[in-house]
Amino acid sequence: MSALRLALRSSSGLLFDGPVEAISAEDQSGWFGVLPGREDLIAVLPPGLLMFRDEQGEAFVALAGGLLDLRRERCRVLARDALVERSLDEVAGRVETLLTLRRQAGARRRSVVDDLAKEAMRRLALEVRT
Repeated sequence: MSALRLALRSSSGLLFDGPVEAISAEDQSGWFGVLPGREDLIAVLPPGLLMFRDEQGEAFVALAGGLLDLRRERCRVLARDALVERSLDEVAGRVETLLTLRRQAGARRRSVVDDLAKEAMRRLALEVRT
């Protein structure tokens, strides 16, 4: 049985490229598996998990949505953001850290926008008075 080739790419670059024995992913209709010999397919992946098994064992990929394209034993996964870990606990911890950092960045952006809006209102009030 020939191996599948998985290439996993995110906005930060190539995260994994190598032979795998199996892939499990989820699309809007539910979970599906990819084994060597499966018919070609394209699937839109919602935010969630993708799992694969290779010679080192299982790996878990946390995805912020993406696209899976399987063609002739080559599976390409393109994701906006993705994290790859060998342990489910490790990927969960990294996802939590990433979400915390994103929340903090969002709060900083909102604070800057609020400050700009206050300054615009102050200037508008000055213009109206004169």
